[in-house]
Amino acid sequence: MGNKIVVVGINHAGTSAIRTLLSQSKDHELVAFDRNDNISFLGCGIALSVSGVVETVKDLFYSDCNELESLGAEVHMSTEVVKIDIDKKEVTARELTTGIERVVGYDKLIYAAGSWPIDFNVENKDLENIYVCKLFQHAVTLIEKANEPEIESVAVVGAGYIGIELAEAYHLKGKKVTLIDLQDRVVPAYFDTEFTDRLQSDIKKAGVELVLGARLTGYVGDEDGNVKQIVTDRGSFDADLVIQCVGFRPNTELLPTAEKLKNGSIKVDSTMQTSIPDVYAIGDSAAMIHAVTGTHRHVALATNAVKGGVVVASQINGVDAVRLENVSGTNAICVFDNKLASTGLSETAAKDAGLNVVSSYYLDNDRPEFMNATEEVGVKLVFERDSLRLVGAQIGSYGETSHTECIFYLSLAIQKKMTLTELAMTDVYFLPHFNKPFNFIISAILQALGLNYMKKA
Repeated sequence: MGNKIVVVGINHAGTSAIRTLLSQSKDHELVAFDRNDNISFLGCGIALSVSGVVETVKDLFYSDCNELESLGAEVHMSTEVVKIDIDKKEVTARELTTGIERVVGYDKLIYAAGSWPIDFNVENKDLENIYVCKLFQHAVTLIEKANEPEIESVAVVGAGYIGIELAEAYHLKGKKVTLIDLQDRVVPAYFDTEFTDRLQSDIKKAGVELVLGARLTGYVGDEDGNVKQIVTDRGSFDADLVIQCVGFRPNTELLPTAEKLKNGSIKVDSTMQTSIPDVYAIGDSAAMIHAVTGTHRHVALATNAVKGGVVVASQINGVDAVRLENVSGTNAICVFDNKLASTGLSETAAKDAGLNVVSSYYLDNDRPEFMNATEEVGVKLVFERDSLRLVGAQIGSYGETSHTECIFYLSLAIQKKMTLTELAMTDVYFLPHFNKPFNFIISAILQALGLNYMKKA
């Protein structure tokens, strides 16, 4: 006999859980709710849609309600869960169009309510043409604005991944773009200065105005109520369109008694179980164990969301071997001719976490110079001073070829707590068409160990 399962939230994590649950077993009764009217939208493709690389934004969906219902799920869209009673094991959901409420009991609850963009309480925040970026509906609007000739200047607030991608997208559409961030570097959570200095230089060379260390204080509008300027403590900048991209806050208010981090994300173990019996959390709502620190961290990535969905489904279906013991936060970005990837902790983040670390940065050509055509690749390895345990890695690939996928085995090394000496003995190939006898990662390891003979004087 199967379980009565309720899923709250049906984007990447929820879709993954439902697909896996009902593909493995048809015995369950599964009811799913989402306040949106669509599922499985790949928000990482919004900037590609704005720039025109993705011609049809609807191509960014990979599943829909019909698929989930064909598997046996009872799906309720445009329906908001307003209460979860963990004692009675009941969920109360309200249809947004009719206001009708229903109460559904559960044996197991999968909480995948995701996150929502952080907003600002600043002057004139309600002017027209000020948006956040998350949903399909946002993507449609931002694409429309990119094609409106009266939108001449665009300000993007937040120089994280989404912000930089949108800044590049609107720049490619011929707009005058200003990219603003409170931090003194772009993407500081993932990369150290060896990579951000070069990226910032390329952003400026492209013609985007980069304003760092600036605090947003408000907006100025015209007589029609449209935004015309963005105001910061470092000056005002023209903006016919503003996109706020400063991060996301987990939607976890429905589970007030769950153990959480300070930002509200819910702590889970390797099975995605929360501190509440029979309640699991996955996706942007969850905080998982980080491979470096061994403590809970909020690492909101779609890759972790879908893996969490597979894990929780497998656990409910009795496949105990499928667990997510830890994550290292592997991520990548491709902007302004910079192909970057990182995993684990940056040197700055590792030191902030109290770790005694040092690093090795190595910049080299990807292939032997006698091959005539070469491209630059940089790698930074962050490791514990005494144990040599790898705790972070960053790769920059600066050419037509991308070497960023090397980050995958560095991520595995971090998850398995490998040392530099162990990593140096990884069985890799050498072929002049692809790499050097000592490739950029091995060379960075040898440099860290004091063996610099591979470098030209």
